[in-house]
Amino acid sequence: MLSTSPASSSARPGQTLRSPESVAFEEAWEAARPGAGVPRRADLDLRLIAPFARWFAIIEPDPAAVALPFRLTGSGFREFFGHDLTGTDYLTLADPAIRTYAYECVMACLKHPCGLWQSTPASTADGDRFNYEYTILPISKSGGAPDHIVIFVNFEAKPVDELPGVQRIEHSTVWHWLDIGRGVPPASIGTAPF
Repeated sequence: MLSTSPASSSARPGQTLRSPESVAFEEAWEAARPGAGVPRRADLDLRLIAPFARWFAIIEPDPAAVALPFRLTGSGFREFFGHDLTGTDYLTLADPAIRTYAYECVMACLKHPCGLWQSTPASTADGDRFNYEYTILPISKSGGAPDHIVIFVNFEAKPVDELPGVQRIEHSTVWHWLDIGRGVPPASIGTAPF
């Protein structure tokens, strides 16, 4: 369920900006969910996640280091960035001005728990700009409190081989918390758009 944030005030009330792929990704996550909890990593049904596998990732936030390292990334990320992102801190890919906000929003998704959807511009090393959409949802490694997030990145319909690699991920242009049944964090969390 989409929850409108103050940062997305340009969207008309009730207008859903999410792609059908983003919604389908949330539905696959929902199918693995035990009641009102969050899915365990092992319970994600690979048959339902398969359509998203190329652009699917798992991040295991590290509160001690204030880092968001990738633990699993689909093949699209390797092709797109030119190397495997496993172990890479997502925050090193983000504009330094938004790193704190990005970290705070991921941690709010775990603490609350809830999801997050946003549309974000990025720039390549060659100066090209493009938009991408990403959907993040909380999961649990062992069945306890949420401690990981799953991500589906939906790039604008531009062939990946035309993009020489992302240089910087910028501020989102529109975003929404995703209410998974426990409400959403206060608008002040993350000082979005981040």
